[in-house]
Amino acid sequence: MSQIGSNPDDQLTLDEKAIARLKQDMGEDLYMVLEAYVESIDDLLNDIQSRTVKTSRDDLHRWAHSLKSSAASIGAMRLSQLAAEMEHSFRNRETIDVAAQLESMQNEYQKVSAGLEKLDLR
Repeated sequence: MSQIGSNPDDQLTLDEKAIARLKQDMGEDLYMVLEAYVESIDDLLNDIQSRTVKTSRDDLHRWAHSLKSSAASIGAMRLSQLAAEMEHSFRNRETIDVAAQLESMQNEYQKVSAGLEKLDLR
């Protein structure tokens, strides 16, 4: 798995092999596809953050699942892993610090966005 940056915490930020596969599959449409996924991830994170107080655990579980899948689809493996941890906690009715988990996911999302900007996708 390739890494973006030299920080060990960045090792799983972007899997460049997954992006290369997308580029091969999508060709010229890759940029639009990645843009749509990034927008979807942004929307999911905003939805989770804005609704945590008044949203059922089942809905939060579904959002975490969607975020996990979207992130993995663009090679954002660490973000996908964080969403999977949240999904697991909601599914198993475990007590978690949602605010701290969301902060970790937001931070990782910023790394993903920065990493995608550094790649030559066109």
